[in-house]
Amino acid sequence: MNLLKKLSIMAFLFVFSLSNALAEPVDKNLPSAKDDRIILKSQIIIPPQLDSYREIGVEYVDPGYGTVKIEDVLTNEVGYINGTPRKSFTNFETFKYASILIIKAVPGLGDIYRRGEEIYNALKAIYTDLSKIDPYKRVETETKYTYRDFYHDLYVWDYSKTWKNVGYSLSRYYYKYYKIWYFNTDIGEFRWRDYAFSHQNGYPPEVIAKAPNYMKYNVLSQLAYEAWIMGRKYYETY
Repeated sequence: MNLLKKLSIMAFLFVFSLSNALAEPVDKNLPSAKDDRIILKSQIIIPPQLDSYREIGVEYVDPGYGTVKIEDVLTNEVGYINGTPRKSFTNFETFKYASILIIKAVPGLGDIYRRGEEIYNALKAIYTDLSKIDPYKRVETETKYTYRDFYHDLYVWDYSKTWKNVGYSLSRYYYKYYKIWYFNTDIGEFRWRDYAFSHQNGYPPEVIAKAPNYMKYNVLSQLAYEAWIMGRKYYETY
């Protein structure tokens, strides 16, 4: 094979591999893992400052300079925080009508309280044997919360022909964990029941500490584009 033919083949393979590397699937095979994070959603947005005739395909190789991509990313769950320690009530009625502090000082939201009846009903929906509670005997409860950070990661298609990270919007998702100790009349013993109303068990967050532009994709795309134009990064948090 002559040298010219070899060079031609090598050039073709280089261009082919580069085009594959630049292809950016959007909303395909999600959620997916990104290190210790889950990508829930990915979308491409064309800022209005750019040409209106642009169109974005699912497998778009080069979306054009200044085009914005926003990825919704959920991080790993963090251990139990700021929950109330085990609390004892003389009987089921005192527990049922008690106002229980279950988490303190959520940023932007403050302290969060739940009535004992709410905790009971949430667990009873999962464990039907809670209907066997002896209402005259002592009840104990323990409430906790875990959290996951939620990011809108902001990217702009840069002159380097890559998605350049230009910042993020950070919110926080709080998930409840309830635990109750009661006397089961069916078996004649005290028993514990507990459950994590968590992301992995299919539950939405109980409380969201929201960033100023949480879920405001059009606003975030503008902020990302402006940060890229100015050569800066944009950050916001709850």
